[in-house]
Amino acid sequence: MKLFIPLAAVGAAGSIAAWATVIPEPPIEERLAEAGAPAPAPADTAALRTFATRLRTRNPFRLDRKPAEVLYNPWEPVVVAAPAPPPVRPPLALAGLVGPPWNALIEGIPGRESGVLLQLGDSVNGVRFVALRGDTVVLAAFDTTWSLTSRRAWH
Repeated sequence: MKLFIPLAAVGAAGSIAAWATVIPEPPIEERLAEAGAPAPAPADTAALRTFATRLRTRNPFRLDRKPAEVLYNPWEPVVVAAPAPPPVRPPLALAGLVGPPWNALIEGIPGRESGVLLQLGDSVNGVRFVALRGDTVVLAAFDTTWSLTSRRAWH
């Protein structure tokens, strides 16, 4: 505490001395007039307005270069619609393998109440039998690939 008061006094004195020595500069017009140079031309506000409008209509900071669907207003709560749910993927199950030649009995294919017997390469309602690897069946649909394994061994 003993050192704080003298340091604060030195800092305050230095600030006062610095502000007392500051010489304000005259505006640029006065300095140019003293130097004999012509004054700068006034800004062309019409051209600035045109360029600002062109810039706003091009939306340079948005990836799709289109205005936002919802205008920004920080004082109003934004109500955004919930995103559409992803498409429902059917729960497929491998009921069994039959063969040789090996066929797969698949349950849960959309539009079919019971199991469907598929050969390699067959397709039913958008679900295609792609491969058979040991006891694993690979099925492919529009945007999904399933690897199905039988739950229990058949005797």
